[in-house]
Amino acid sequence: MGFASHSVLASKQNRSLLRKRQSYSDIRETYEGFTNDAKLHFKELTPFEQKKIRDKIIAQAKKDRLQEIFVYLLSLFLVGLLVFEGYMLLSN
Repeated sequence: MGFASHSVLASKQNRSLLRKRQSYSDIRETYEGFTNDAKLHFKELTPFEQKKIRDKIIAQAKKDRLQEIFVYLLSLFLVGLLVFEGYMLLSN
C-alpha cells in the first residue's frame, strides 16, 4: 500500500512542476540578442611574447612527459616486485 501511494504522490508533484516550466522557445527569445552583442577582444602579442609563451608551454610539456615516464617506471617496478614476491611465496 505504501508504494502505490508514493508513486501517485510523486506523479502529482511532477505534473505540478511541468506547469511551471518554460518552453524552449520562450527561453530562446529572451536570450536571442545577447550573443550578437558580446564581442571578444584579445590582447595583441609581439612575436617575442609569442615565442616566450611558446617556450613556456614546451618546457611544461617536457616536464609533464618526464613525470609521466617516471610514474610508469615506478608502477612497473612495484608490479614486478609484487609478482616476484608472489612467486617466492608460492614456490616455498
